[in-house]
Amino acid sequence: MLRRNIENKSDERDELELSRRSFFGRLAIGAVLSIGMPGLVHAAKTEKSKQAKARSAVRIPKKSTPKTAKTSAKTSKVLVKKVSSKSSKVKSSKTQSPQTRLVKASKTVNSNSFHINSRDGRIHSIIRPGQKHPTIQSARGSMSLGGHGRFSSHRSLAFQNPHTGDKLSLIYFEKGRYLTDALAEINFLLRDYRTGDVHAIDPHLLDQLYDLKQMLGLTQPFGVISGYRSPLTNARLHAEQAGVANNSFHIHGRAVDIRLERFDLRRIHNAAIAMHRGGVGYYPESNFIHLDTGTFRTWTL
Repeated sequence: MLRRNIENKSDERDELELSRRSFFGRLAIGAVLSIGMPGLVHAAKTEKSKQAKARSAVRIPKKSTPKTAKTSAKTSKVLVKKVSSKSSKVKSSKTQSPQTRLVKASKTVNSNSFHINSRDGRIHSIIRPGQKHPTIQSARGSMSLGGHGRFSSHRSLAFQNPHTGDKLSLIYFEKGRYLTDALAEINFLLRDYRTGDVHAIDPHLLDQLYDLKQMLGLTQPFGVISGYRSPLTNARLHAEQAGVANNSFHIHGRAVDIRLERFDLRRIHNAAIAMHRGGVGYYPESNFIHLDTGTFRTWTL
């Protein structure tokens, strides 16, 4: 019994000793860990910062231009702009037509018309639309009537005067302009054959004849019975004949009496009425058609 008690006590002592040793061992391990962990954490942080610095050191730095280069680039741009603006001005002045650069407009006494005088000595007479008594002065070059009539490339007419025997076939309008030389020839052919007086013929009247020619598909010339009439001739005809107006459009170069050889007068009359422009007079007994540039109206005598 005594041995057993001694053995039990010794076992209890051994177990107590083992528990003390395990306790102190755990305590020592905890102390070591508490002392060593901050160092390990700090070492890990320093290692990460070193890696980040190494990566940032590998990056290629951005290019930076010096201030002098920037200022020189700006000045060069300004110089280029100035040179380009000067060259564009020179080009624009070169591309301008001589008429736009040299032509100077000067108003004449007639309020319904004005002339453009150029340095080369040419006079371009321009008639404003809607005027009652247009006059054209003969000059070299051509006359512009913008926005009037048809915009065909050219217009031509043919006339014959049975009183004088004169014949004429010419282009009076080309490339948007009335040819003043051609108008002067038409004025002479349509002169007052009784007195020899020449007067400007309204270009609107010529356009009416051209449209009539196109509608009928004419190839033969217009026979001119009467073109311009001087006031003296018109007054004498007015006294002799009932169908002559006192203030006729013939006096102002705005009327013409025509006929066509071997052509039905009624067809000319119907085509003139279909145009619905100016005055249209039908004279079947005298065998001619009257056309003028007044308001649209028709009559038969």
